Amino acid sequence: MKSGIKSKQNRRRFLKQFTALLATSALWSACENAARRIAARFTGAPATLGHRLLSQDFPAVTQEERVKILIIGGGIAGLSACRALIKKGEKDVVLLEMDQRVGGNSTWSENPYTAYPLGAHYLPLPNRHDAELLKFLSEENILTGFDAAGEPLFEETFLAAAPQARLYIRDYWQEGLIPAYGVSAENQAQIQAFFQKMETFKHLRGTDGKYIFDLPIRHASSDTTYQYLDQTTMAEWLQQEGYTAPELLEHLHYCCLDDFGIGITRVSAWAGIHYFAARKSEQDNVLTWPEGNGFLVKCLEKYAAEHLRIQHLAYEIKMEPSCVAVKVYDAQQNRSILFRAEKVILATPQFVNQRLLPARSLDLTRFHYAPWLVATLVLRDLPPSAGMPLSWDNVIFKGKGLGYINTLHQSIAQRHPKHVITYYCAFDGPDLLALRRELYQKDTAYWQQFVLDDLRQAHPNIESLLESMDIQRWGHGMVSPVPGFIFGATLANARQSLDDRIYFAHSDLSGMSLFEEAFHQGLEAARHCQATAPQ
Repeated sequence: MKSGIKSKQNRRRFLKQFTALLATSALWSACENAARRIAARFTGAPATLGHRLLSQDFPAVTQEERVKILIIGGGIAGLSACRALIKKGEKDVVLLEMDQRVGGNSTWSENPYTAYPLGAHYLPLPNRHDAELLKFLSEENILTGFDAAGEPLFEETFLAAAPQARLYIRDYWQEGLIPAYGVSAENQAQIQAFFQKMETFKHLRGTDGKYIFDLPIRHASSDTTYQYLDQTTMAEWLQQEGYTAPELLEHLHYCCLDDFGIGITRVSAWAGIHYFAARKSEQDNVLTWPEGNGFLVKCLEKYAAEHLRIQHLAYEIKMEPSCVAVKVYDAQQNRSILFRAEKVILATPQFVNQRLLPARSLDLTRFHYAPWLVATLVLRDLPPSAGMPLSWDNVIFKGKGLGYINTLHQSIAQRHPKHVITYYCAFDGPDLLALRRELYQKDTAYWQQFVLDDLRQAHPNIESLLESMDIQRWGHGMVSPVPGFIFGATLANARQSLDDRIYFAHSDLSGMSLFEEAFHQGLEAARHCQATAPQ
């Protein structure tokens, strides 16, 4: 009997303690979750400065400057143009950048543990016939020489180290990003047949002897035989060709999102094939750095160091008889400056150019810009690898986003006090304006949970490892080549200079937001500037 009473007392005590423990656990969990929400923050320049182009609420001009060549926009195209001009001996150049740091969507940031990308994070190995890009890479000691066959050789520490990529599919991490685990023999055959067809496209040349698919696009063949592919979507072309394997379609959807910000149902078939056929290197690797393409930005930026004005927003351009008059807002000094330039290079996207040149005839509705989110997570430990070690690129099959990169992958250190990964997500849909608004209207807690929910598919304990999260939003992350855009009249018109005094240089003028395209856009604008300079 006493034993029974004692047992009841023990049970009551246990229930009280257990209830208290649950309450404490819930309180701790709530505090921990709240702490994690606080840890997340938005990074990058506030969109409000750029949006002042809409309101035009700028102070009156209080200063004037004269310059021979004014470059507006410090992304890859603007930096490339500035480098080309400086190397040709042109000193009277000013480069304006709205942000606090140059680079555009190749910019970067850093924390106590590493530098990390806020956007573009790798450069595929360039084609060996791209002499100008190879020359730049050689000058920066990224290219170290050529092998006996004429293939470029690169600094080994800049090549993505092994293991390079893994895919989480059917609750399993497999090596490589092309689906293989659990794929039927029939579907594997389809995947193999697709890549064999891409090899055919890769070596295809036009009647002029040039490649049909090349980088930059302006170096490709003028043969129009295959331009019909730009009139249909990648999904429609795949269906016509009999490619139906779900794993193949999902992989191609991922690839198109990665390079163009839109998937196979919306991207041009020509662009989708270009993804696989334009790069000719036989080496299966990429160039990458902890800060991603921020490393390349720094290589270009040094040429602009004495010519750069950061936090300067151009807000009005007028053609005058003897010059191009450009009003610029200096956000640091809260003042407006009038630049009188002989030549102007607009290395800004077309939705900005429309505000600067409202009288210019351009159908902006033909330009589609995909919104992006990039989140950098600091983790106290690595998530369990389930037999496949953490790779440089880590992708979740059918995930909301495009997976994440291991930012410290290129580090030679054996141990790290913390681990840093950078997650990417492109928002694809018919209503880009609605997606863009949602991106900016939702708060940090929402996007933090969005990222964690996606990663939790492969890493159920990811939230318990999180220490902080930096979230970069790109409302107009990259131009997207929808059908009819690349070879359409709108894009051709957008490239035309104005009165041989204003030249346009931006990757959106090629239809693809690629480093190679932006680099060559800058070179081309610089050439035109000097070719038309008054003698």
